[in-house]
This record gives sequence, C-alpha cells and structure tokens, in this order.
Amino acid sequence: MNIMNIARGWWDYANATPYTKNLMEKRLAICDACPNKKQLSKAGKLLVQFVNEEGNLFQCGLCGCPLSALTSRPEASCKDKRWLPAGEESYY
Repeated sequence: MNIMNIARGWWDYANATPYTKNLMEKRLAICDACPNKKQLSKAGKLLVQFVNEEGNLFQCGLCGCPLSALTSRPEASCKDKRWLPAGEESYY
C-alpha cells in the first residue's frame, strides 16, 4: 500500500471527471468478481464515508488500497492484472 498513491486516488475520486467515473465503474465491476476483494476495516469505512458517503466500502486484499481510491486513479493497475492503467491494453 502506497500512501501517496492512495492520496492521489482520493484526489481523483473527489474531482472525478466523466472519464474518471466511467473508468472507475468499469474497474469496480471487475473488482466485484475478484476473490481478493474484502471489506474495509472500521477506520477505513470512516475515512471513505468522510471523503464521500457513497464511496465503495471495500479494499483490495492484495495491495490493501481502498477500491474507491485505487480504481479512480488512471495510472493505477490491478496487482492481479485484472485491469491495467488507462490507455494500455483493455481489461481482461
């Protein structure tokens, strides 16, 4: 888990453009079927709800990042290679 990447992801999440929202929806759909998806801790849930009440309350079990922050960062990629950075080859 990289705190700077999570902070950048929250920035992208809070300032989401239509492109970012679409990217996030596609990625979250992939994460929904992933066996590594797990619920955030109580502290994590409070943080997500502080940023946005409608935020996703799950995290990646591989990298520990909150899915809302991880999936909204265009440069991010899935540790399990289920989705790649925006602009690279399409989703699996």
